[in-house]
Amino acid sequence: MATETQVQELVHKLEEGRWAKWVKLAVLLGAIVFMINLWFFRDSGFKGLTHEKAIEQAQIAREIARGNGFTTKVIRPAALWLFEKNKGAFPVDRQPDIYHAPLNPWINSWFLRLVKKDWPMTKKDLQYTPDRVIAGVGVLFFLLSVLVNYHTAKRLFDRRLALLAVGLLLLCQQFWNFALSGLPQMLMLFLFSGAVHTLIRAVEARYLNQSPMRWIAATGALFGLLALAHGITIWIFAGALLFVTLLFRPWGRAAGLMLAVFLVCYSPWLIRNARVSGTPVGLGWYSGLHQIKGSESQIMRSMEVSLAGVSPRVFRKKVQVQTLGQFDNLYRLLGSVVVAPIFFVALMHLFKRPETAVFRWCILLMWLAAVLGMSVFGFGEGSGLAANDLHVLFIPLMSFYGLAFLLVMWSRLEMNIRLVRLGFLTLVFIISALPFIDQFLVLVGPAGSPVAWPPYVPPYIAILNEWTEEKEIIASDMPWAVAWYADRKSLWLPMSVKDFLDLNDFNQLNGRIVGLHLTPVTGNKSFISEVVKGEYKEWAQFIMRTAQLRDFPLKYVTPLPIENECVFYADRDRWTNREE
Repeated sequence: MATETQVQELVHKLEEGRWAKWVKLAVLLGAIVFMINLWFFRDSGFKGLTHEKAIEQAQIAREIARGNGFTTKVIRPAALWLFEKNKGAFPVDRQPDIYHAPLNPWINSWFLRLVKKDWPMTKKDLQYTPDRVIAGVGVLFFLLSVLVNYHTAKRLFDRRLALLAVGLLLLCQQFWNFALSGLPQMLMLFLFSGAVHTLIRAVEARYLNQSPMRWIAATGALFGLLALAHGITIWIFAGALLFVTLLFRPWGRAAGLMLAVFLVCYSPWLIRNARVSGTPVGLGWYSGLHQIKGSESQIMRSMEVSLAGVSPRVFRKKVQVQTLGQFDNLYRLLGSVVVAPIFFVALMHLFKRPETAVFRWCILLMWLAAVLGMSVFGFGEGSGLAANDLHVLFIPLMSFYGLAFLLVMWSRLEMNIRLVRLGFLTLVFIISALPFIDQFLVLVGPAGSPVAWPPYVPPYIAILNEWTEEKEIIASDMPWAVAWYADRKSLWLPMSVKDFLDLNDFNQLNGRIVGLHLTPVTGNKSFISEVVKGEYKEWAQFIMRTAQLRDFPLKYVTPLPIENECVFYADRDRWTNREE
């Protein structure tokens, strides 16, 4: 009898007692560790970094870790033009990067130092160890963001809703995709979640007749760091600043403090850009010409960026098209979390707590400003991850309000049957987790390719390191990968062959262009629309391997794996004596 009583007490402790919290935490941590193990140590899982801007930021991080400062080995023709226009010369030996925000590469550089011995890559390495490090940092910031959002949900609503929301966040595949991509979105999510939390504390202080200024200052600092992670988030800050201006009295004091702290954090970066390139905004703002002057790659591959043809009518049309594209894909952009879009319905609900009720308008203002910013600078092309995606930052907040509204509506049905309520919540989780379930089945299924081919086969990009010297430059249609895996300076393929020849003949890069590396980035483009008649038409013969090399400075050519879909043109035979 005593034994039966002890068992019952043990079960009670596990379910409802003092052990329940730790048992649930252990189960949660175990599930997270299990998923990370599947992603990183299964052949069907992580295949290396695949987003061009993530790879480019990774090689900047490595340069920082080397002690070279915020420099890059990717040479954008537009950057070459901007440096020569404002500074008179292009710093070919150590080129400051003037496109990317600094915080993500700077943080990654500290983790890359831990694997310094793995920086050189060989043909025997199918995966690049620093790729895993960069992705691991993203996963770390994702989990920290979930923790911060748990406390935010608990302040806005209650502990029960916060726990349910955490489950939805961990099952959102969009977060895992960004975490493993190497893009700064998970760092941004962490900083944005922190800024939201401190701003909520400021709102609470206002309703308690306490001074909110320390929380306002903290919010400004976190938004400043957020802008250093990605400049487009300044639009979100503008929405938050408007909210603070309207809510706090006297008008302007809290907003002025928040703006001042933000500028203290962000202005040093503007000063640095102005010092090295002659313009505080660097090259990044030219991406706002996307769709107006062609694709972003066309803009960055141009030897001169002109504002001719940029009229208010054309710009308005671009913003309209970009905005409608975001609205058409809103459910997917909000992570396919079924309760997130319900936020917009919850705007009409009267929440009891004043800080909870008023803060939904802050979320709306920040999101609308973010949508406008993404429309102005271009959200992205295709259905993959977008480097300018800010919707992902709003998934937690919108999910909190959407879930709260859904639970309120359910309670009004007065269906007090516990099993039915459990079934309802389970259905919400299953629908939200469908993309996650699909990916999970892939991870536990048959082993797939260990690399993200096409277009990336890291060991056969790294071989270019053996064929070239440190100061030599390789032109390529994916210079980010050449800079990262081969650790060589790489010129983004100019718009025309004439531009390439001018760079070579006029010695603008000190005569260092010794190779041309073409890959499925161009080879897999639509033959007529993009190669023969599109942005790569000047290079069509080189892409199709039919070019006459008699008058071209790179007269030697060799195909590269896999299945000869990559090709390397060189100034001389650089491979014969190095083949194994």
